Amino acid sequence: MARIVLVPGAYHGGWYYTPIVPALHAAGHEVFTISLSGLDGPIDRARVAINLDTHIEDVVSLAELERLDDFVLCGHSYGGMIIAGAADRLAKRIRTLVFLDAIVPADGDSVWSLWPQAAREEFIANCPDGLVTGPPPAVDSRARAHPLATFLQPVRLGANAYAARNKVYALCASDKGSPFEAFYTRLADIRPGSCGKWRAATTS
Repeated sequence: MARIVLVPGAYHGGWYYTPIVPALHAAGHEVFTISLSGLDGPIDRARVAINLDTHIEDVVSLAELERLDDFVLCGHSYGGMIIAGAADRLAKRIRTLVFLDAIVPADGDSVWSLWPQAAREEFIANCPDGLVTGPPPAVDSRARAHPLATFLQPVRLGANAYAARNKVYALCASDKGSPFEAFYTRLADIRPGSCGKWRAATTS
């Protein structure tokens, strides 16, 4: 059985994974869900500057405090930025990286650089104070305003970011026209090499 860390996407907290945690426990897995800085606690607390490095450190700190080793690190959507950065620092301790409908960045990429112009304009339009950007319509009502700097800051990745022997990309097949289809297509064609092969799959 596995120890699994689940990292949510933008605007969401660890509660995003609540529907699947009981099934993972029933299968014998130990599960850790995380709410990233600025996306937990009282909704009206004072806002502070939070960037991508902050969120990467959140995950690294969890792994260190829980003494996690040989574990599965899974990220959804924006969470792909986080797990790539965390894996660069925790590579020898990670059994499997799982990108669930997620961004798979290269060194120097940011959400801003990878997202279409319309989405970038929405980030700014929904930013009341220069610190956070509000959630888009049609997401869970519990969603929080997200720290804008985490979308703007480029991720810095070294050779260890994708060094995990097991790497899985899961695409939600029912979400036609998803921006994540490009990541899935690219990774499905990668052949085995020194860092192992990606396994790309679809899910509904």
